[in-house]
Amino acid sequence: MKRFKKAMLMPWTNKVNYTQIVQQVAPANLLAYWIMGEASGTTALDSSGNGRMGAYTGVTLGNAGIGDGRTSAGFDGATSFNNIFSASLAAAFNGSEGTVTSWARVSGSAVWTSGVAHRIVVFQVDANNQVQLRRGSTNNTLQWVYNAGGTTESVTLGSLSTLNWMFLAWTWSASADQCKAYYKDDVTPFAQVGVTQTGLGIWAGTPAATTTQIGSLNTTPAQVWNGTLAHAAVWNTPLTSAQIATLAVVP
Repeated sequence: MKRFKKAMLMPWTNKVNYTQIVQQVAPANLLAYWIMGEASGTTALDSSGNGRMGAYTGVTLGNAGIGDGRTSAGFDGATSFNNIFSASLAAAFNGSEGTVTSWARVSGSAVWTSGVAHRIVVFQVDANNQVQLRRGSTNNTLQWVYNAGGTTESVTLGSLSTLNWMFLAWTWSASADQCKAYYKDDVTPFAQVGVTQTGLGIWAGTPAATTTQIGSLNTTPAQVWNGTLAHAAVWNTPLTSAQIATLAVVP
């Protein structure tokens, strides 16, 4: 009876938080997971358990988060970046099979109409082999990009103006010959964006030290995100739509 009463008085004790949701989706394939919710410091902790830390430069910590009780990292559109490169991550990253996800928020409406590109997440070997989530140079757009062996697959979502948090996901699979983009914001329900991309090229190489980044194209800051980012993660397998849908919801 006492145990029953205690459970009734504290029903929240078994609630799963957002971080646990990410960690429980294909955990054996989760390569790295940067919450970017640190209160201070220059280290972006890897919450996958694999020890693949990032390093902040010019990033403002402690910004409002996605509603999960954690904060987010602020990028100034000019000099900020989170360098997530490590030899371990580069070796584990699978350019032929994978998923990358992130939450992103712009700092203001002018970001959508500036005509300037801003990077969210970049895994790039060279100009011919790269995975990117980005705000395109065309106004009011986001882009999902997969380039393997010089063959580019991309999806563009337009007519965007939200100032609230956005969830993005991008999967790629050479074995299935397809890439899929997913999106959700405060008014747009979770869904696949555009059509499934096919005709993938052959990925070659491992992500480079200067172009494996969150919030910038390069360690020499370029096309820097202007706003806040949180909960970026990468897997070495294409997650299913159902798995990604769970990542798009903050409990």
